[in-house]
Amino acid sequence: MKLISLNAYFGFVFEPLMAWIHEQAQSTDVFCFQEMLSNPKEDALGMPCRGRANVLQEIARRLPEFTCHFAPMQDDFDFVPTYPGQTQLGNAIFYRKSLSATETGSFFIYRSFNSYDGNDYETAGHNAVYLGLGGALPLTIVNLHGNSEPASKRDTPMRLEQSKKVLDFLRDRHGEKIVMGDFNLFPDTESIKMFENQGFHNLIRDYKITTTRGSHMRKLFPEYEHGKYGFQEFADYTFVSPGVDVKSFEVPDVPISDHLPMILEI
Repeated sequence: MKLISLNAYFGFVFEPLMAWIHEQAQSTDVFCFQEMLSNPKEDALGMPCRGRANVLQEIARRLPEFTCHFAPMQDDFDFVPTYPGQTQLGNAIFYRKSLSATETGSFFIYRSFNSYDGNDYETAGHNAVYLGLGGALPLTIVNLHGNSEPASKRDTPMRLEQSKKVLDFLRDRHGEKIVMGDFNLFPDTESIKMFENQGFHNLIRDYKITTTRGSHMRKLFPEYEHGKYGFQEFADYTFVSPGVDVKSFEVPDVPISDHLPMILEI
């Protein structure tokens, strides 16, 4: 089985992203996307500086062999021009229709649905989306997007609580577990170590990955090199429970987002 996690950056790098997804679709079983925008209008315009209002629908059209489970975090996100009652921000899992899916769902790990006040992004809610697979060995896949504020990516009480909520959800799940996504955390934080302390293998550490942001991030945001926190190489992680037989794991430097994709084969 092949799984891919990617913060899609609202589809801002649209054509390269669509081409890459089309290329990967033939060999991939599960896509975990963060920063997805959903708008059912067929003629939804691209948002200035922020990507596509209907990137979820654009991806779905390119993945006809997949089922989509989308979990919104916010209605009417702060884009101009606006689409009142239309555009939603959230996370999505696309899974191949041939998989033995037993359930899908979501839960909030930070604040709540529609908690964003339109000004302070720290007020925005963040959720996790999950997929349950049956078979001889049940598997739970969790796709999450952690709070990006404060931008230091260091521990805060709320970030520690985020990790706790994910681990609490997984504690009573049968079978093996995979957690992927944009955690918005540095590797040495307690919020990351909490997963390691519960026996999860941190594939970013185990495979000695040196960045999950990549060279294209520097082109998109050259000012970050000289900002308050410097260029932050890490945000995304993949954790697997001990019984998951990892065949390969890579984070290729491809210019499709302001994050790099994590590609896991088990």
